Amino acid sequence: MKALNALLEEVICTKRKATIKSRIIMIMTVFALLIATLLSFFSYELISYFQKRTTIQATEFNLQLVSHIIEQDLLNLSVLAMTCSTNSSTNSMLKEYFKSRDRQPMEAINVFSSLQEEFRMNRSNGYVRRLIVTDNKDKFFQVDNSVSTSVPLSIHNINQLPGLSLDSREEWERVIKDPLSLTYTIPFIMPIYGDNANRIGTVYLLANTAVITDKLKGYGLPEDSKLLLTLGEHKYEIQGDKIVPISTPYKVTPYEQNITSGSVTSLSWLETEEGEKLISVAYPVRKGVTLSQTLSEKQFAPQFNIWLLLMLGVCVLVITSSGFITLYLTKTISLPVEKLKKRIDKIAQGNFLIDRNMEWNSELGDVGRGINRLSQDIVALMETRVADEKQRQELEYRMLQSQINPHFLYNTLNSIKWMATIQNATGIAEMTTSLSRLLRSIAKDMRRLVPLQEELSLLDDYFLIQKYRYGSNITMETLTYDEQLLTGLIPRFTLQPLLENAIFHGIEPKGRGHIVLSIQRSGLNDILITLEDNGVGISEEQIAGIFACQEPSSKGLLEGMGLRSVHERLRLAFGEQYGLSIDSKEGQYTKMFILLPYRKTESSSVL
Repeated sequence: MKALNALLEEVICTKRKATIKSRIIMIMTVFALLIATLLSFFSYELISYFQKRTTIQATEFNLQLVSHIIEQDLLNLSVLAMTCSTNSSTNSMLKEYFKSRDRQPMEAINVFSSLQEEFRMNRSNGYVRRLIVTDNKDKFFQVDNSVSTSVPLSIHNINQLPGLSLDSREEWERVIKDPLSLTYTIPFIMPIYGDNANRIGTVYLLANTAVITDKLKGYGLPEDSKLLLTLGEHKYEIQGDKIVPISTPYKVTPYEQNITSGSVTSLSWLETEEGEKLISVAYPVRKGVTLSQTLSEKQFAPQFNIWLLLMLGVCVLVITSSGFITLYLTKTISLPVEKLKKRIDKIAQGNFLIDRNMEWNSELGDVGRGINRLSQDIVALMETRVADEKQRQELEYRMLQSQINPHFLYNTLNSIKWMATIQNATGIAEMTTSLSRLLRSIAKDMRRLVPLQEELSLLDDYFLIQKYRYGSNITMETLTYDEQLLTGLIPRFTLQPLLENAIFHGIEPKGRGHIVLSIQRSGLNDILITLEDNGVGISEEQIAGIFACQEPSSKGLLEGMGLRSVHERLRLAFGEQYGLSIDSKEGQYTKMFILLPYRKTESSSVL
């Protein structure tokens, strides 16, 4: 009996021990599951937050890059319209033509040529469907990129263009169909101002919608996202190369969290008719133009299965799953961000090569693509700076050319004065005729380069004037060894300063002399022009002073400015290997050599 009681007591104690153990295990299990659930939930929310933040900021960055490119083209087109509107040579010609009652064909040709030149020089002219300038009555000009299917513009159908009226004014506010070609365009309308800021006409520019859609061809748009465009009060959706009006507008509500990095970027909720809510990231391209991208909540939420597996894994072993989460975040976010940072550092050091390895299939890949586009934009900006430097050289060339004309005009008029004083009429008619031809060439001929034959004709006119002053004391002969060389181009008024220097500083101090101008081929494709006189000659110090880059004195201005200007213009026009050189022996002779390439078209010049 005692043995039976002892056995029962042992069983009861064992049951009690098992019950406490199970309760402890249950409590620990519930606590672990609670911690695991909280950790999993926190991890889920944390990943969702950072994924949303990264996606929105990447979208903002991409919109900003694209918007800046679009803005530059819209700005170029606005500048083209403003050139005709006010404060330009084209505007001045338009005012004169619109005010003129007796219109001459040449006036219209000059206005059209100026307008066409402004159109051609604009960097974004390829997007101009048509550029129309009209006085809203019976005068108009058109420059366009028309195709054969376009109906010709005339005074009878110009009123079919939407918005073209005397009081119209709009800036990128809508998308319309060009009624003369059925092309979808964006109108830009500006008034033309005359005297006292009075409106005398209208500039009507139709820009092809490709000015916006072309920049979005390589845009990484997620599957559930849409690109929206706002022009003024009109809403559109961009679908490939088309801009489609939105028939049913979205219901817009403010976005409560501000996680953007830019001050001009705006976030909002868009609610569709089906009740779906989308996040809209909007970036202003310029006044009245806004580019937006929609993002759905599906793009931010991690996959549920992955989260469930993560939660179960944490329930089995919290530490192990935490390690996997750390590795996962490191692989998906930290390493790509570090690679993007290193790429940005390389760009800062001047390495603009495109790295396709950064264009992952994720939101960070969108940032990588944006950085690559940034590299391309920087290269384009550098090319723009090179073009600006080229334009600066052109202006410098114009300045050097303008330094020759006053000196030459002064000496010509002085010669006529001498002729009128010494004689009494016989040579004045011929001198005046030659002078008029020279002045006409200065005033009306705006070509930078002219055929050598025309330059020799101008030189003959100048020598005729000087011959009447000096009589038979000076003679000149021209030797041409190859008549084909006379078709080559030379900067205007290049030979006149050489002849002037030979007469005034070589032959005049001696009293009489002879000048020989020879034209011959040098090498395979160069022209060598030699002007030799048997005057008093030039010392080596004077020759060095002529080519020295220093401020000239009053004496140096007369002796060296013209020759130095000739030398600089030749180098600017053709390159450093061409120009003027001088060989002289005092008391015997002076030889001036001009070396230039044989070219028949100005477009092939170096400048």
